Amino acid sequence: MQYIVNHAAMENLRHSNQLFPISEFIDQFDLFPQGSFPIHWHPELELQIILKGSAEYTINGETYLVSEGSAIYIGPESVHSGKALSDHTVGYDVVLLPQFLISLMQTALCEHLAIPLTTHQPAAQVIMPESKEGNVILESLKRLYYTESSHYGYELFLTENLLAIWRNLITIFPKNSRHSYDNGKLLREQRMKDMLEYIKKNYPNAISMTDIAASANISKSECFRCFAEMSQLTPIEYVNQYRLTQAALLLRTTTQSISDICYLTGFNSSSYFTKKFKNHYKMTPRAYRNQHMVHN
Repeated sequence: MQYIVNHAAMENLRHSNQLFPISEFIDQFDLFPQGSFPIHWHPELELQIILKGSAEYTINGETYLVSEGSAIYIGPESVHSGKALSDHTVGYDVVLLPQFLISLMQTALCEHLAIPLTTHQPAAQVIMPESKEGNVILESLKRLYYTESSHYGYELFLTENLLAIWRNLITIFPKNSRHSYDNGKLLREQRMKDMLEYIKKNYPNAISMTDIAASANISKSECFRCFAEMSQLTPIEYVNQYRLTQAALLLRTTTQSISDICYLTGFNSSSYFTKKFKNHYKMTPRAYRNQHMVHN
């Protein structure tokens, strides 16, 4: 099982076995700046059970609260972020490409059961133990958490439990989710993904509000509205947050100088970089590197 510190790195997730595109993580929210991970998206669907504490997720602009012992489903390509609502919050996360389940259902001649994966609807679903189906899903997630991946036949065990999860999950999805979706909201989500993708590719360079808006072919005011609805950040605040996330990754995983990391991640002033980093991570870049060098 893997431990994930930079949750936004899941945008670029590489599954260890591309023929079995499933990854597992433990999210220790205390390791995230301010106990939160920034807005991002990826092609995989996600299932996270909160093992301890509680968390709040923003998914395609909607807020979902998940308490200890409950879980959340996050649909493929959903724009999402999350934050702990209590100290020492821990989640277990299963992330998989939807094609894995789609292929299994096509083989079993029941591909109609994969429609939520192909339509990306619903974007999210909170899973609670009060219902029979919810309890089955949560128990399956716990079994996956407590079983070592080195166990003989683990791939079959994982597949068996994921199919049980999906079979019960589709029964608790809203029945009208495919028909009541707001086309305007869908367009805004796509624009947001376009802008996030632009920032991801261009963050080392100078980026203006005009550049971000142009990447989605929208006005600056619409750009502000998209970020306000989806992330509760301004576009430039998000750019700085993304740059700091990448800087932290380089501090943990390379021996490059702090000055080089500053400029590689799009900051043009070492003093400004240090100030922003300290505000975000509550320590200087050097202290952060030293702390993570000790932990590693």
